[in-house]
Amino acid sequence: MAGPVDVLEGGTGPSWWRSRWTALPPAGRRLAVMVVVLVLLGGGVVGFRSWSAERELRRAVELTTALDVVSSSTSPPGGSVRYVVRIRNDGVRPVSVTSVAATDGGLRVRMQDDGDRRVDPGQEIGIPVSARLSCGADLGADRGGLPAEIGVRREDGGATSRRVELQPAALLLDVARTLCAVRPDLRDRELSGPVLRTG
Repeated sequence: MAGPVDVLEGGTGPSWWRSRWTALPPAGRRLAVMVVVLVLLGGGVVGFRSWSAERELRRAVELTTALDVVSSSTSPPGGSVRYVVRIRNDGVRPVSVTSVAATDGGLRVRMQDDGDRRVDPGQEIGIPVSARLSCGADLGADRGGLPAEIGVRREDGGATSRRVELQPAALLLDVARTLCAVRPDLRDRELSGPVLRTG
């Protein structure tokens, strides 16, 4: 003997949104579709602009540089003079300095050691540099700065460089000019290091 059978009433009729949609006049439907499309496009544009701005911020490299002179009159005997390029990261992402290079006539300034130097945002590092002089070429006009190029690797691995003016460079340029006036045949002389050298 069969028991009672429950009959589930299924909705074969249109859903609530479909009945509302069909109730709209054709002009209202077109307007609703246009509003949805415009909202989606506007959201896409805002999202793209935000992504683009964040990408530019990640790629931005902002550096401040200075050329320092460090001297000692006692160590080593006879004294020493060393040149250091100070680099400050004014950007919002860490960067690594890969090279420092400046040339003015016969004066060449380079990083003393190979290897990247990490600089965190808002931080400053000092990079010892070699200053080699070969007389015979003009050292350029009197000025307080030395044109240089700083090689940088960004946090995303991309490499770039920044042209800067190393300042104050007057002391280094004066030393180079004085040495060339006294010894015009000087070649490949290292200016950074002990003052008294043999040979």
